Amino acid sequence: MKAFSIQQPWGSLICAGIKDVENRKWALKATPLTVLIHVGAKRHKIDEDTMPLIWANPIEDAQTMGIIGKINDMPTSAIIGVATIDRCEEENFSIWAQDGPGAEYKWVMRDVKLFKEPILNVKGKLGIFEIPEITPDNLPECVNVQPIQRDGKHLTIPVARELFNLIQDGESDTLNFNLSDLNQPLFATKTLNPKPTESVTLVCGDESIDANVTHYAIEPVLDKKGEVITYTDAFDRDYKWYRVVIRIE
Repeated sequence: MKAFSIQQPWGSLICAGIKDVENRKWALKATPLTVLIHVGAKRHKIDEDTMPLIWANPIEDAQTMGIIGKINDMPTSAIIGVATIDRCEEENFSIWAQDGPGAEYKWVMRDVKLFKEPILNVKGKLGIFEIPEITPDNLPECVNVQPIQRDGKHLTIPVARELFNLIQDGESDTLNFNLSDLNQPLFATKTLNPKPTESVTLVCGDESIDANVTHYAIEPVLDKKGEVITYTDAFDRDYKWYRVVIRIE
């Protein structure tokens, strides 16, 4: 199969369905094109604690749901997933689209899949390259990304192992999700919009916890002056930062 190489964390973010555009300085000859996603040995120098909120918020939600782990724990020098480059555009308004040198073309992704176990110790190459030993017929098992689901006043929410264990052991009773137009399409977070919610099922692998909801609210995130925090994307679109706060018993 064909492949292209990218630094972490962008590779895992693409395969997990978070980052829907890859910025490149060169155009593809033909699309759609199904490719393996290879991640190189070097990581992009970005700190998840200081990155722009426009990116940090959907990443945080994906980590809460157990879709991805911490950026520093993401594999390198590996084949981690597969995606289809649907089209190549010079203009795109995804929150992940950038302008300037090195971002002249936007590769728009679809049908992305993250492998459960990466294929390690694989060297990448420049451009689109071939990995003949991997074919569509022998792809590794992929992660089944489950969205948040609502059934009336009940929510089913996938959560990461660490958070699941804290709740199971009684050390935590709260879930937080960021809410804005930018992350609603990603993991069905639109289901978190204000509606009467009485109960939840938290799912982690084959385990689950059923709980009653004691508090369910959408609250603005305020700065030190008591004003709602706003942030912008590369196209100067403004977003107000709200959080869904769910407390359970």
